[in-house]
Amino acid sequence: MRALVRFLGFAALMSIAGAVYIRGIDESESHEAASPGSDIPDTAAPPALVGRVWAGSRAVAGARVRLKGHAPFALTDSDGRFELHDRPQAGDTVTAAKEGYLIAGLAASAQPLEIHLFPLATSDCERYEWLDPTPNPSSVGACGNCHQAIYEEWRASGHARSAVNRRFQNLLDGSDWQGRAGHGWGLATEYPEGIGVCWSCHAPSLNANAESFDLRQVEGVAAAGVHCDFCHKIRDTSVEQAGLTHGFFAYELMRPAEGQLFFGPLDDVDRGEDAYSHLQSESRICAACHEGTVFGVPVYTTWSEWLASPAAREGRQCQNCHMTPSGTLTNVAPGSGGIERDPASLGTHSFLPAGREAMLRRAVDVSFAGRRKEEAVDVSITLVLHDVGHRLPTGFIDRHLLLIVEPVDHAGEPATVSSGLRLPAAAGNDLAGKPGQLFAKLLTDADGRAPAPFWRAGVSITDSRLQPDRPESFTFRFSPATERVRVRIVYRRFWQEVADSKQWPEDEIVVCDRWFVLP
Repeated sequence: MRALVRFLGFAALMSIAGAVYIRGIDESESHEAASPGSDIPDTAAPPALVGRVWAGSRAVAGARVRLKGHAPFALTDSDGRFELHDRPQAGDTVTAAKEGYLIAGLAASAQPLEIHLFPLATSDCERYEWLDPTPNPSSVGACGNCHQAIYEEWRASGHARSAVNRRFQNLLDGSDWQGRAGHGWGLATEYPEGIGVCWSCHAPSLNANAESFDLRQVEGVAAAGVHCDFCHKIRDTSVEQAGLTHGFFAYELMRPAEGQLFFGPLDDVDRGEDAYSHLQSESRICAACHEGTVFGVPVYTTWSEWLASPAAREGRQCQNCHMTPSGTLTNVAPGSGGIERDPASLGTHSFLPAGREAMLRRAVDVSFAGRRKEEAVDVSITLVLHDVGHRLPTGFIDRHLLLIVEPVDHAGEPATVSSGLRLPAAAGNDLAGKPGQLFAKLLTDADGRAPAPFWRAGVSITDSRLQPDRPESFTFRFSPATERVRVRIVYRRFWQEVADSKQWPEDEIVVCDRWFVLP
C-alpha cells in the first residue's frame, strides 16, 4: 500500500504555501547588484566593506553577502572574499548566506570582517513535532504569534483549508452540504480502497506511515493543511517523477532533532535558525502537489502546463503571479525582531492576489466582430488567455469555463440561431443547447456518462481548455432580426449536476458579461 500512496496523489490547490517571496537577482549577471536608484553599481569607488566568509577553516565561495535589509549584494570569490560598495550606517549588520548553511551575520563595524557559516544537518528527524500556525501566546513558536499579517493572508487561502474544505470532504464521502450521506459523487463510497491517496498533498504533515489515512478524521496541526512550518521545512524536491510521486513523498524535508530550522527566500535572516533557499522562489516547489496522475487519470497538470508555457520560457515562476507583493507589507515580524523592508520584496501569502475573480478577469481578453447580411448576421468571438503560466482553468480536474452567447432581437427576445457550437449537457440543464463553448477536461466513463469522477474506471478525457497566448475564435450565424448579442464567460469550480446533488451554495464567477450592438 505504501507504494500505491507514493505513486498516486490527490491535490486540489494551486501553489505551495508559506514562503516569503523575494524578487531575486540573477547571480549570473553580476556579483554585485545595482544600488537603489542606479542602473550600474559604482565599482569605481573604493569598497565600503571588505571581508571574508568561512566555514570552519575553509573559505566559502559563492556566498551571498549584503547589508541586512539592503538590496545590493556581493558573491564571495574562490578565497571567500567579498567587497560591498553599499555604505553602512551605525548599527548595520553584514549577513552571509549560501545554500546548505545557516545564514550568519556580523556587525558591519567588526574588524576583521569575517563571517562564519555553519553547515546544516544531514538527516531529517521524523520525530519532529510540527508547529501550529495559529496564534497562541501560550504556544512558543506558533507562526502567527510573530507573522500576524502573513498568517492572516494564509488563513484565508486554499492552502489553509486543503484538508478540511467542506466541498472536498463532501467529495470524499459522498455527502451533501448538510453532511447527509448518499448524495452524488463520493470517493469513499465508489472506490474505498483509494481513500488513502489524499493526505500526502492535502495534509502533508501527517505521519509518513499513514498510507490508508482517511482525511475525514484529520485533526491537530495536520488539519491546517499546507501550512507554514511544512513549506519552510522543504530543503529540496524532485521533479523527475512529478505527477507520479506526490506531496510529502516528493519533498526532501529537513526537520531538526533540536532547536529550529526554516528555509526561505530571504538571505539575510541571521537568527541562527534560518537557511537561504532559492527553491522557495521557483515553480519547482509547487510541482509535487500540482501535477498528479491519480488512478491513471491526469487529474492535476498545472506543472506540466507551466513547463510548456511562454511563462516558463521567459523565466516567470508561479510565485510571480501567485505571490505578487501587495505593496503594503513592509515587515514580516513587526515587534518580534523583523526589520523594515522594501514592500516589493515581500510576497503575499493569499496565493490569489486581489482574489480569484480579479485574476480571472485579468487573464481573459474578449473581442467581438459582427457582420450584418441580408439573410443572416455573422458573429465572431475571440478569446485570448494572456499573462498566465498554465491552461485555464487549471488545478482540480472538474473546474471549467463556459462561453455563453445569447442573441436578441429589437424587442429583447431570443433570436434564431442558424449555426455555431452549442454547449453540451455537461454545462447543466440551464445552459445545455445554448450557443457557446465549454472549456474543460471533460471525463466520460465507460458507460458514456459525462461528466464522470476521475476515480471511476474506464474514463476518457476531452480537453478543450484555453492555452496561454493562443487566440481561439468561435463563429455563429443568427437570424437577420438580431440586434444585440450578449457574451458571457462563467467560471465554475464543479459541474452543475454535482453542485446540485450536494446542494452546494452558488459560487460561480462571472468573468465577462458584455452586450455587443450590431451595426
